[in-house]
Amino acid sequence: MIEQSASPKNLFQRINAVQKAVDYVQKNKSVDTGKGSYRAVTHDEVTGIIRKHLVEQGIVCVPSLVSSSVVLPPPDKEGNISKMIRYEATYDFCFVNIDDPKDDVTVRMEGHAMDNQDKAPGKAISYAKKYAVLKLFEIETGEDEESRHADKGEFPLEVHILNLEQATTIPALQEAYLAAKKAAMEWTDPASFKVISKKTADLKAILEDKK
Repeated sequence: MIEQSASPKNLFQRINAVQKAVDYVQKNKSVDTGKGSYRAVTHDEVTGIIRKHLVEQGIVCVPSLVSSSVVLPPPDKEGNISKMIRYEATYDFCFVNIDDPKDDVTVRMEGHAMDNQDKAPGKAISYAKKYAVLKLFEIETGEDEESRHADKGEFPLEVHILNLEQATTIPALQEAYLAAKKAAMEWTDPASFKVISKKTADLKAILEDKK
């Protein structure tokens, strides 16, 4: 009797095989929020752990940009705009069965990133890809995203520091300081407030010396 070869697995069977092989990713990076730190899982860590299983199961991921926008902080009193930008994008990550390219599933995910140079788009797609993989393959990380962002998320300390540094007069510095102070109080972030206060004092001394 001639044995028939097993039918190729469909995409969902392949995804299930990956789920069986990978159930946890160790948090490997410490992220400083200005009021403490937490352990996080990086894009490279997730990719390094899951890549071989995607190769074994014949799954490829094809990313595509759906939409994107750049959000600039409001200008200060002198009209200066901070170099720090917020990049927001939506991506489709299409997971494809290599033996049947029409057998696919798409995960849509948003990614946001702050940067003062040109790295924000790369950060955003890495963030979105990481979570698309984690959610599709049901991989635990130990991160508690819901509770971590329940308090308005991470305080944007760098943005406020840049606003302080761009002030060219003492009144403008005072205005930037009051805005940063109010934000830090709303975030209940005394550590960031201390940094803001010290930075303001240092900048005030520099502006007074220029008179």
